Amino acid sequence: MMNKHAAIIAATIAIVPTVATAFGQDDKWVSGWGQGIAEAIVTHGPGNKIYVTCNEGGGAGSTGVSFTLAGRAPTGNRITLTFDNDDPEQIWISNGDITSDCRACMGNYEYVIRKLKSHSSVHVLFENGDGARFTLKGSSAAITDCTPDFAR
Repeated sequence: MMNKHAAIIAATIAIVPTVATAFGQDDKWVSGWGQGIAEAIVTHGPGNKIYVTCNEGGGAGSTGVSFTLAGRAPTGNRITLTFDNDDPEQIWISNGDITSDCRACMGNYEYVIRKLKSHSSVHVLFENGDGARFTLKGSSAAITDCTPDFAR
């Protein structure tokens, strides 16, 4: 009987670090993996998050980038990203996310991933005026190299 309880406790302890980091940390990129999906997350204050997913299971779907500001996803079809102090860039989104499941989507996704991995910070601005600046320090290590859905 003790062995069964010890096994349950050991299994629980083994998964806790992965689950805990899956929710992100303020100003620190963290990564995790579950159910065939690699994820990288950074937060900055309550309700602000960048969430990068990669479907490593081989099928299409679930590879993209999502943004949340003030607890809400973007509406409309564009967000503005300003990397470091470069000029602001209008980035196309579909249903609130940067997807990778069409040819244009794949190019958009790969462009944003390259920028996320090679800059120091990004300011995210939604059409409704919500905005937040996120660190990109550690993003290159946290964001896995990923085949876009369209290329699978």
